[in-house]
Amino acid sequence: MGIANKEAVQIGSKDMLKAKVYVSLKKTVVDPQGLAVKNALKSLNYEQEVEEVRVGKLIDIKLNMSDREKAEKIIDRMCKKLLSNPTIEEYNFTLEKAEE
Repeated sequence: MGIANKEAVQIGSKDMLKAKVYVSLKKTVVDPQGLAVKNALKSLNYEQEVEEVRVGKLIDIKLNMSDREKAEKIIDRMCKKLLSNPTIEEYNFTLEKAEE
């Protein structure tokens, strides 16, 4: 009978975390897609209601871990390395328990 590798064993979904990562252009960067959406809304007679439109990305990531502190560090590294372009984008994220 072998010994199970603790790191190879997946935890149950009730112990998993879900990260919602929001990525958007920095305020100093022109947002052509946001401008296009604003102009489209203007053509639909929403000119007075809409002041500004900024378009971004929402990325949902289900994590196979329950340690929130470790998850925050991992998500932060993912954002810096891949999910955002730090030169022109900014990001923030939330963590919550993953639904079963």
